[in-house]
Amino acid sequence: MDNYPIRILRIVAVMNRGGIETQIMNMYRKLDRNKFQFDFLVTRDENGVFDEEIEKLGGRIYRVPSVKKVGLIKFTKNIDNFFKKHQEYKIVHCHMNTWSGLFLNIAKKHNIPVRIAQSHSAQQGVKNITLERYVENTFKKIMKTFIKKGANHFWAVGKEAGEWLYGERIAQGVMKIFPNAKDLEMYKYNLVYREKLRKELGIPKETLLIGHVGSFSPVKNHEFLLQVFGNLRKKEIDCKLCLVGDGPLRNNMERKVSEMQMGDDILFLGLRNDVNKLMSAFDVLILPSKFEGMPNVVIEAQAASLPCVISDSVTKEVDMGMGIVEFVSLSKTLDCWGNTIKNSRKDNRNLEIDNLKQKGYDLDSLINWLQDFYRREIKEENMQH
Repeated sequence: MDNYPIRILRIVAVMNRGGIETQIMNMYRKLDRNKFQFDFLVTRDENGVFDEEIEKLGGRIYRVPSVKKVGLIKFTKNIDNFFKKHQEYKIVHCHMNTWSGLFLNIAKKHNIPVRIAQSHSAQQGVKNITLERYVENTFKKIMKTFIKKGANHFWAVGKEAGEWLYGERIAQGVMKIFPNAKDLEMYKYNLVYREKLRKELGIPKETLLIGHVGSFSPVKNHEFLLQVFGNLRKKEIDCKLCLVGDGPLRNNMERKVSEMQMGDDILFLGLRNDVNKLMSAFDVLILPSKFEGMPNVVIEAQAASLPCVISDSVTKEVDMGMGIVEFVSLSKTLDCWGNTIKNSRKDNRNLEIDNLKQKGYDLDSLINWLQDFYRREIKEENMQH
């Protein structure tokens, strides 16, 4: 064990401010970096928001051109060459859902002993099956069977996410639930943050402030969200909506908002690094997603005692039993959604978060577990040689 730091290779698309990447960075910052280092293999050509910080913390970033750019055969060859060249890794941790099947089998071929797959999302429900979608689904099925051969550790953010990627047998057997743990104290409801941010955003004290945090992508269902909000405004309810995040559909949504003449009531806040403080400013979080695995943002909201109104396409596991999460079906009327949002506002925002701690959502405890895991695996590997 004199070979510190142990370098762990994380495989991701790009280190931008998404849920998975933010989670990795939260752990990386608190890791004992004299003993453990994260390096990154990324599959997108763009630079990530976190790249500079990663390098400052001592991490390395390697890039392979994306499969869309070079095609599957060249992509596979590039990954193979990477592992041939980098024999120093003993632990590879893949965050690429079904693509883990490809990466981890190549890692296995190059005798990397610890190969972790991690599932971050549940069933990606699609109604209209085009030929392209059919080919994609078939490819995903094949990749899922490859994961079982390539990985020797199966982790998931929740039970449903695990069942989707690994199947029931692994999910109910060897799989480990690896929660999206948080620095819970950071999210605690704070009246000072609330008043300061609402003042900055120009939100009066009595106005119902609805928040949404998520990328502007089809799965997040922003269009429906705007309809729900528009309906609330029609009923002359004093409310405003904050949209936090960025993504391909943002311009579309900005256009829609101005067509609906709601520009004064809907604030586009872009990517923020103070979401923990915004949670105190909001009165309710709304998440009408078409599907989700274990959405980070709902865990964060509960740590801030913030009521959540979310679609029933989101896994029920996300409810930590604090009495502030309401599930509503996407087939329910706009009035039903509106009433649920309106009635969810709570006066008491200092709820006990013991449930979150008991379910493994405390970041410090999770990092201790992770470092023990790395030590144990490397020790076993050394004993075998």
